[in-house]
Amino acid sequence: MSSTENSHIEIRIPTLIKDPVTTDFLEMETFEQVTINREDFFLDGPVSRRVAILDFDPDTGSLLPGARFQPLSKGRYDGTYLIADVNDEHARDFNQVSVFGNILTTMYMFEDKDVLGRNLTWGFDTAQLLVVPRAGEWANAFYERESNSLQFFFFRSSHKPDQIIYTSLSRDIVTHETGHAILDGIAPDLYNAVSPQSLALHEAVADLTSVVMAFRCKPLAKRVLEKEEGSIRSSSAFSGIAEQFASERDPHGRSVFLRNLLNEKTLVPGSVNSVTRNEPHALSEVLSGALYRVILEIYESRKSRYFEEKKLTEAQIPFRALWDGTQHFKRMIFRALDYLPPGEVSFADYGRAIIAADQASHPNDTQERDLICEEFVKRGIVRSADELKVETNFQHPSVAAINLQTLVESEWAAYEFANNNREFLGIPNGVHFQVRPRLDTTKRYYHISGGEDIRECIFKVSWDHKEANHLGFFYPSERQITVGTTLAIDWNTHTVRAKLTSNYEDKQQVSDRDLLLQRLNDEGVLRKGNLALGPDGKLLRSAVKAETMEGLMRVRGASRMLHIV
Repeated sequence: MSSTENSHIEIRIPTLIKDPVTTDFLEMETFEQVTINREDFFLDGPVSRRVAILDFDPDTGSLLPGARFQPLSKGRYDGTYLIADVNDEHARDFNQVSVFGNILTTMYMFEDKDVLGRNLTWGFDTAQLLVVPRAGEWANAFYERESNSLQFFFFRSSHKPDQIIYTSLSRDIVTHETGHAILDGIAPDLYNAVSPQSLALHEAVADLTSVVMAFRCKPLAKRVLEKEEGSIRSSSAFSGIAEQFASERDPHGRSVFLRNLLNEKTLVPGSVNSVTRNEPHALSEVLSGALYRVILEIYESRKSRYFEEKKLTEAQIPFRALWDGTQHFKRMIFRALDYLPPGEVSFADYGRAIIAADQASHPNDTQERDLICEEFVKRGIVRSADELKVETNFQHPSVAAINLQTLVESEWAAYEFANNNREFLGIPNGVHFQVRPRLDTTKRYYHISGGEDIRECIFKVSWDHKEANHLGFFYPSERQITVGTTLAIDWNTHTVRAKLTSNYEDKQQVSDRDLLLQRLNDEGVLRKGNLALGPDGKLLRSAVKAETMEGLMRVRGASRMLHIV
């Protein structure tokens, strides 16, 4: 097995652009060369410390040889992976390397200093995400915490039975599932959430991950802008998710995309575009559709401004506006994930986290925040913009007095801080709470005067909340959910950059949880205790487990429903 180990190794490898259907339609190259430069070693597979590609023979289950790593002694790059024919995207070696590259570049986007500003951690206890690019025959792909893995399947085309469609050959699907894995590390409580909007948030963030990665793909962006004459409003190359998967899976040829984020989906009752409140995939389109409208407006605004400034040529403006607008957009929607309260959350909670993240960075520039408020109100996510208001950049005596280094390092100090400030943090009296691991992170914020690095302490505390359960005599009459508060504290000034507590007692959210659990029970997906386990004692992949303890029901693994289909 070939390897090299050092710090900051830089390699160059090919990765697929969107999927073959999209690139064929756009008459462009199917892949681009990307730089991988944040891993400390590479092994055959490909394998790094954080990601391992495991390619199995679907018939025998045996592990197949992985693409070989080739160190280079000359040139800019330290190495590459050997691929027999870079133009054969269906070959195993190309498939292995392309998936590896798309996963790592997605991770890097989240780790950028202007987003999270820190290395990602997974929602499981090991350091390595296992990736199976050809897991078996099935029209599906998914992230699974229990096996620390992303699994991509393949299926026969509905139109050409001799043609095999590999989900790992769609960058939309690879980046979507990577988004699930990343979000599970940032907000692990969502994996066991029972609020439909919590589960839909997982789907929306995964879809938006795919969209942002498409916007950031320079060959794709340049080709689309050229073809659409500087417009992105009608381009499904960005808004459409998994075109090849959807079209080849549908025997009637009616499905063009798995989902299209350029939509008018809404929660407004009676609207022709209203979606059901208890199906996470459909529900996610309301949120992702709202935020996709925001990036469209950001792009148009930037384009108009650059035309007025006359600092760029007319040919340069569309690409520059799209790149700069995407950078601002990703900072808003992904940096907000660190600000999410732990436990169950709603779209409104996420909206407040976006507002907080942007408001802390750009307190006097409200244009993008106004766009978000407008879309959230129009789509019935909130009743008024007032529901998205959040206080940022304020002083509090308990925060001013705390030693943040001690708060990060000492469990006792963190517990005492939370216990002594229950009212400030929203923790009910007499309720046990849990202080989560604190984050010491430095993020890049951009102002009119330029960039500034802000060191933050992210402090999260959670507790369990009881509410009525209406599933009938077979289940307990009460259920338990996790809720909580997040504080973002400026390390140098002790300014509270944001404080967000989940609005868990909202009557609509309680009702939505009832609707989802009732649907899962009716469909036989929700199973009590050992009924959710297979003969091997492991949780069934098709089941969501309802645990009972001291007369309370607790649901585990609801996000396992979030397969690609």
